[in-house]
Amino acid sequence: GADEAAADITRDARAFTGAIRNRIFMFLRGVVNGDFEQALAAVHRSATISEGEAVAVPEAIEPAWTAKRLEEALEAYNAGHEFLCFDPNARNARHTYVVPSEDHRHWRVQQMLVDPEGHNDWVAEFEVDLPQSRAIGEPILRLTRMGPLA
Repeated sequence: GADEAAADITRDARAFTGAIRNRIFMFLRGVVNGDFEQALAAVHRSATISEGEAVAVPEAIEPAWTAKRLEEALEAYNAGHEFLCFDPNARNARHTYVVPSEDHRHWRVQQMLVDPEGHNDWVAEFEVDLPQSRAIGEPILRLTRMGPLA
């Protein structure tokens, strides 16, 4: 029991949120660089428990995110924005919003997409699976939406 609690990555909400933000910025780095496969790999991936038991990471909410779909989302973003910022201001914690679910099994994370004009009217939204994250010791995210702020 004590060992499990100590190994629970979600127990320290601040550290876990930091790990989630790091994963999101890996995603955004891929988007900014036009490497959409890399971007999706940062958030949609299978994982393995250290003992070798496979953990099935659920598929993204339909329709599935593909490199092509992500590229199209970025094109739609670029139609109304000069570019997507990835500077220290864009990576500031004030642009990341975490909303725990009532069932305590998921977090919804909304990452503001910062533009040079300061409109900040687009977001990337993710769902964090807490049981899966606990099982493998790292955040398990799924991109659920990338689009205008709703």
